[in-house]
Amino acid sequence: MQQDYLSLEHISKSFGGNRALNDVSFSVRKGTVHVLAGENGAGKSTVLKILAGIYHRDEGDIFLDGRKVEIETPQQAAANGIAMVFQELTLISELTVEENLFLSIEPRGRFGMIDKKTVRSRVIELMNTYNIQIEPTAIAGRLSIAQQQMAEILKILLRDPQIIILDEPTSSLATEEVKTLFNIVRTLVQKGKTIIFISHRMEEIFEIGDYITVFKDGEVVATSKISEIDAGGLVKMMVGRSLSQIYPRKAERVGDEVLLKVDRLKSEILKNVSFELHRGEVLGIAGLQGHGQTELLNAISGLHPLSAGEIEINGKKVRIRNAGQALKNGIALVPSDRKREGLMLMLSIRQNLALCSLKERSKGGFIQLKAEEEFARETQEELKIKLASLNNSVSSLSGGNQQKVVLGKELGTHPKVMLFNDPTRGIDVGSKSDFYNIMRSKAGEGVGIILCSSDMMEVIGMSDRVIVMYEGEITGILSGEELTEENIMCLAMGITGKQKK
Repeated sequence: MQQDYLSLEHISKSFGGNRALNDVSFSVRKGTVHVLAGENGAGKSTVLKILAGIYHRDEGDIFLDGRKVEIETPQQAAANGIAMVFQELTLISELTVEENLFLSIEPRGRFGMIDKKTVRSRVIELMNTYNIQIEPTAIAGRLSIAQQQMAEILKILLRDPQIIILDEPTSSLATEEVKTLFNIVRTLVQKGKTIIFISHRMEEIFEIGDYITVFKDGEVVATSKISEIDAGGLVKMMVGRSLSQIYPRKAERVGDEVLLKVDRLKSEILKNVSFELHRGEVLGIAGLQGHGQTELLNAISGLHPLSAGEIEINGKKVRIRNAGQALKNGIALVPSDRKREGLMLMLSIRQNLALCSLKERSKGGFIQLKAEEEFARETQEELKIKLASLNNSVSSLSGGNQQKVVLGKELGTHPKVMLFNDPTRGIDVGSKSDFYNIMRSKAGEGVGIILCSSDMMEVIGMSDRVIVMYEGEITGILSGEELTEENIMCLAMGITGKQKK
């Protein structure tokens, strides 16, 4: 019989005048996967950071295995068997994988020297146990995001905690890596470990979860067995509207005017890629991971070098060799990695929003701060960015709100063409719906939208037409009744179809 192992009672937390948690209570049973769900800014990550000793709660109690515990520091959390794998990676880039794993717990041999032989053998043993293969001597900063995520998980497992908190661990993982992670989670549960899991991917919640607690506006909506609810009911609890209302209505008809023409683009990855984007159209790009989709968007926005090919805007050939030239020609990119590619985390929300369009509010080489403040406030209201103050660091925002800042920054340039590379990865259903409505609204204003997404239902739900890529080539362009999961997968695997223009 499973017992409540961890209980939070009447937890409240405020940041300045912003109440992030209000009287939150829920319990987690031992040896289960307990999912926390809700929109970004709903309070999930705040709760987890309180459990991990990063934030101090203002009110309330925490009970572990029936005893009241104090968790005010990460060290106290660790002493109580609680460990957290953060959405933001914490590896030290200059150290090797094995050095990161054993940081501060290095086994010592004679004369106090690190016992490197023991380090290596334990790392290899751990990797074999959980089927995670990363070169132990690899420099962490040179690994892919997915490999770094797996190294973070190994670092936690090495310390053998009883409660493991996973904050959106799959956001940077490919399908096979997600399967590996879920196998790890199942193994841990079989060993009696307790998992607290945040995910915004509906299929993951129902595949891996046992129980779910839904948050909204800093409060608990409900806790339920996952077997007793369905996707539609979960979405309605989270955002107050049904699943069918998430995607906005598509355009009844897209005009014939060609806004963007891409002709025979070539690079190390791309092979003779040609297509057209019409004014007011949402054009999707689909395919299995690593087949040139990101490189295509980066090529159009000046970030991926081309060996051949031409790009036209409104029938005029344009030269795009860097991001500045792309912006000058009315092309804006919302990248997939908001922290590394989209934001300057040390700056304020206001400064980030204003970055790409500084010239519009500058005079004599000086920034007009009042105009910048007004622009930032208008953008924040238009995009519904939840914040306490525009002058707070952008890093203080939830993932979905950070992504809205990236979007607002690009919208400030008044683009003709907007490129979205996995824009809703790692954000909640409510924020996704906001993004979809903004995309469709901008398309209605005549902006051309290109949406690249690893979520096939997102591509189908949003796009007027869909380009499918395989090994750097376009294998087909689908629309109307042809736009199905089966047809996309066939083209994505190179099974059938010839490139259309």
